[in-house]
Amino acid sequence: MGASLLEALRQAGLGVRDLFEGRQEPLSWFFRGLAYDQSELDILESGAVDILHSPSALVELAVDEMALACANLGPEGVAGYLAVPPAAGVEAPPDAVDPAGLLLAPDVRLGWMNLDVAPPALWLERRDSDPASDELLASQLARLARETGEDADSVEVHIEGALETEGAWAEAPAGVRPAGVSVYFSFELPRVTDEPGERELAHVFERGASTASAALERMRSIFRGD
Repeated sequence: MGASLLEALRQAGLGVRDLFEGRQEPLSWFFRGLAYDQSELDILESGAVDILHSPSALVELAVDEMALACANLGPEGVAGYLAVPPAAGVEAPPDAVDPAGLLLAPDVRLGWMNLDVAPPALWLERRDSDPASDELLASQLARLARETGEDADSVEVHIEGALETEGAWAEAPAGVRPAGVSVYFSFELPRVTDEPGERELAHVFERGASTASAALERMRSIFRGD
């Protein structure tokens, strides 16, 4: 699944660095990477980091291993691990569970692909911060989310504020400027049990990669003032 996701990102013109993976809990697994436009990633990997400041997308593939196992085993395979306990006072061994009575809940997913698109911190530090420009930035991010997140299952705009004031806080009202912004997209991964299902999973990765690429370009345009 991770290889399929990386291939989809590559096809969308994105390169990924700082890959890592691990577990969030005993039954879940995640893969993460930081995606950039491929041309900018080439500059980053050349060592010329000081001359490049570009938006990035934190990509997370979170997999529910329980759902994955159940989807791969199917009802008959899952039933082989289960048994019906005997009624009270009955010494007969438990009967096997009927596979026909087993179904995965309709809201069970294999997991999620999450994308968190953000500008570099330097871009926020260099921009002017006042109520009018901050309101404009919020509206531009909302438009970015709406226009690039049509294929996502959920979209959020995150804006973190930092207090700005001269002297002690009690001497004058503190202003707030955006110190961290991002646009978050989430895609549900369907249950995969056969070849058509695997193709559908690849389609989700392709939609996510396309969304990330478009969001990176829009984020760049917002801060360049295009």
